[in-house]
Amino acid sequence: MELHQHPHAHHHGGTPVELPFVDEGPTVGPAEALVLDIGGSIGALILYAEEECLGCEIDLTPVGAPRSHHMHTMIRRRRAVDREFIAGVYPELSEGVYTLWGVDDHPLGEVAIVGGRVSEFRAGDCRAHA
Repeated sequence: MELHQHPHAHHHGGTPVELPFVDEGPTVGPAEALVLDIGGSIGALILYAEEECLGCEIDLTPVGAPRSHHMHTMIRRRRAVDREFIAGVYPELSEGVYTLWGVDDHPLGEVAIVGGRVSEFRAGDCRAHA
């Protein structure tokens, strides 16, 4: 029997294991242009995370809403004028309180979004530590 492997997978003891996501950039050139459409009752969220979260998608739901009604963003490397950081950005959110969901399907915490402002949340390793 011939085994076809995913190009990003390798095996340990017969069990396929996916290789970690590698975010190759941006590391050169000008800082990223990020447009946030905020004002009135619309705010934004920057979710800071650790390197091991690169490539993960972090879900966000209004508090009390079913998890199936989620929005998500990918955690990636970003560049500002004077530094690099790892984050996900939700550029346009209605005012309210939201639950952030970790990669382990447990809540990371809650964050309040205020119109016309950018909220921040530190997700650490993107896992809940209850």
